[in-house]
Amino acid sequence: MTWAMIATSANRFTAGFRRRITWAGVAFIVLIIAADAYEAWQDHAAAVARSQSTLSGLSRALAGQTARMIEEIDVALADYAAWSASTAGEAATADERRERLRRRVAAFPFVHSAAVFGSDGAIQLTSRSAEPADLNVSQGPAFAMHQRDGADLLYISKPVVGRSDRYLTFALSRRLEDPHGHFAGVVAARVAFEYLTRFYATINIGADASIRLFRDDGVTLAEYPERTAGRSLVARQRIEGYPLAVEMSWPLASALRPWVAEEEASALRTATLALLAILLLIALNRALRRRDLADLRRRNLERRISDLRKHQALGSLAAATAHDFNNVLSAIVGNAELARSACRDSVEAQALLDRLLAAAERARQLVRRVLTFDRNRSVTYVPTNLAMIVREVLDQVRATLPQSIRLIAPPGSGHAWILGDATEIYQVAMNLCTNAVQAMPAGGEIEVRIDTVDVREERSLRAGLLRPGRWLRLAVADAGDGLDPAQLERIFEPFFTTKRDSAGTGIGLAVVRNIVSRMGGALDVESVPGSGARFLVYWPQIVEVPSTGRAVRDVARGNGETVLVVDDDPELVTLAEDLLAMLGYEPVGFSDGRSALEAFRRDPGRFDAVITDERMPALRGTLLARAIHALRSDVPVILMTGHRESDLDARADAAGVAQVIEKPLRAQDLERALDRELRRGGFPAAAG
Repeated sequence: MTWAMIATSANRFTAGFRRRITWAGVAFIVLIIAADAYEAWQDHAAAVARSQSTLSGLSRALAGQTARMIEEIDVALADYAAWSASTAGEAATADERRERLRRRVAAFPFVHSAAVFGSDGAIQLTSRSAEPADLNVSQGPAFAMHQRDGADLLYISKPVVGRSDRYLTFALSRRLEDPHGHFAGVVAARVAFEYLTRFYATINIGADASIRLFRDDGVTLAEYPERTAGRSLVARQRIEGYPLAVEMSWPLASALRPWVAEEEASALRTATLALLAILLLIALNRALRRRDLADLRRRNLERRISDLRKHQALGSLAAATAHDFNNVLSAIVGNAELARSACRDSVEAQALLDRLLAAAERARQLVRRVLTFDRNRSVTYVPTNLAMIVREVLDQVRATLPQSIRLIAPPGSGHAWILGDATEIYQVAMNLCTNAVQAMPAGGEIEVRIDTVDVREERSLRAGLLRPGRWLRLAVADAGDGLDPAQLERIFEPFFTTKRDSAGTGIGLAVVRNIVSRMGGALDVESVPGSGARFLVYWPQIVEVPSTGRAVRDVARGNGETVLVVDDDPELVTLAEDLLAMLGYEPVGFSDGRSALEAFRRDPGRFDAVITDERMPALRGTLLARAIHALRSDVPVILMTGHRESDLDARADAAGVAQVIEKPLRAQDLERALDRELRRGGFPAAAG
């Protein structure tokens, strides 16, 4: 399983876990709100039931109280009617009848006044002197009913306003008869509306509650206060024995006011709890995201550590084999050059040896590619023209392209200088172009472009960081099958390849990554499956173009100078002696460092220069250089190595080594190095 698959799987798991936690939290919050809503609904029903029960109880009590009041008036009216029909009533004077009326009927506090009307409807007497003398009720419904119906019944009239006192009352009346049972008139008592309202006002059941006394036909006799519009709780109670009913109403909003206050407090508690749950859910999600980011960083770190270990393993392997392999190449290259020098008269032999040297040079470059995995290798970076190297690569690639592939290379920037090693930059450009060619077996177009990019904000690429500044960008685009996300994740891993039929080794892009990273650059890949790939290499651009006006002179051959040659491989010692002799020097070779030091100690003035290998079992080359300089400080020491590392350069400087040259050695490398040290010709040291 790749790191991309592991990261994707982990991200899916944590994303799913976050979703489950989120839905669980939402469900919990909904449950809290639903539970509170259900409790509120139950409390609402209970509050309505309690209020309705209170109204019903009060209406029953009020109906009973009203029934007693009506009954008292009814009894008083019936008693007066019976007395009036008796012999005593018939014989009584008007004043006696008025006094009787006042004492029996009008004495109740809720009776405003009482009156007696004759058989013609005219008023005969009243408990209040303010009643008009011409008052006649013969046209009223009560008079007509009592005149027509002889039944013993109480009539209750509609509320009316008195003509003289403008007082609102409703009347209760009974039929009067003479001793012979004939209709003799009507006795009536006016019930004070004001008294009833005061009485109803004492019944305080709540704000906006209303009490209404009404007849069976719906006519309202008394109401206090007036009923408000809207939904209300209503309780009705009939008054037994009379065509009356009492109704109590209470606006639902007023009745539920305590419930509303309680539910507001409950809603506040629920909202607070829900808010805490939401905050907890947000905090938990953030914690999970932070954990995901930490896990992602950890996985990235583990991947980098794994990559580093792979590179370290490859570097260790490269460093372990480079010395011996370069020794073998040194033998091949040296002997081939000796043979070529010996066969100057044979054109055919010269051609064959040139091919052998070319193959040895490819092997030497292959070793250098492998050595890019070693982070400890020593490379000297100098101002280098990127455009010139890329043109050289394109010329070589164009010469070997099949007809099905077309190379497009627009003119790039003329100011294309970077700090690097020309050989390594060549490897980067060649590997990317070769990779593009191999990605299009059916043909297509390759576009190579160099341009300048101004970066204003730091960006993280697939390999490395782009920091603010001016960068040179090398872009190599192909029209192949492209890369999927899993391939993009591993594209720069050593030995990973997307090519079929073992067409690739998986080293090229890993080499590119190592070289670019070491030079302080960055890499990116843009690709969509089926649409090709575009590799982007970024190098920090050098602002000032270095001067190239340095004079070059011919290398002088040796003039019999004595050169001490030291290497633990006897064959390489012999080869070096032959090469030095061919170059005009007198070599003295040793395969043991201690023997060479003893020979130098016996006669320090004999030797004009020393060439020594670094990795020798008995005595390292840098230690030999220290010992030689302790005997004679002016003799130049040239150090040979099959693998040049940064700490080797430091040891060489400390030991006073004049130059460090890399194996496999060619005759021209030795010639230039000795010419520089013995004649101070000003040539730069050869680096392979």
